[in-house]
Amino acid sequence: MATTLASLRRGVLRPKDAAHIYTQPHLQFRRLEEDGVLLKVAHGYYALVPEASRGSNWRPEIESLALGIAQADYGVNGAILMHLSAARLQGAIPRAIAVGVVAVPKQRPTLETPYGRIVFVKRDLLRLKRIKVKTELGEGWSTNKEQTALDLAGRPELVKGMSQVAQEAAHSLYFLCNKTKLDSIAKDQRLNSALSRLTHWVNND
Repeated sequence: MATTLASLRRGVLRPKDAAHIYTQPHLQFRRLEEDGVLLKVAHGYYALVPEASRGSNWRPEIESLALGIAQADYGVNGAILMHLSAARLQGAIPRAIAVGVVAVPKQRPTLETPYGRIVFVKRDLLRLKRIKVKTELGEGWSTNKEQTALDLAGRPELVKGMSQVAQEAAHSLYFLCNKTKLDSIAKDQRLNSALSRLTHWVNND
């Protein structure tokens, strides 16, 4: 059964995604949860526990969970990790944080899970500069270093109580960024004020 679910090539599944496999997907998902194959992560969403972690007290990382839930609803190309989550994947935030941030095509409320809070941000996904990433729940997209730094500087207060973390992460990323790309993205996406704030942070360190 786990192999069948894995064939769906998604790290987070909804019972309706398996309607063509099981006649009673909700019931079957509960059974698979009892067997340790699935982990309920929010109402209507189940993470496919990595095979090597079955039988353990596995907990999904909030970044991979945010991406997986967004992909379940909008597809692989309809979700892009951004802001604090992208910075975390890029090594600019050394410690784990209990919030995931993901860009999606539609406005939707924050989702509270047992593993952290997921903040969905409506963005024009086609304009975001992205890179391919691999998480414990599968592959997907994240904003690149330059886009991430500008997003952090543009909205450091996006996640309540995390503005200082956002500023420090943007500061760290700045030194890893291609400055020509930074300028280009700022110009194309009208993020010049974000770039000015970012350079101010760096120059006044």
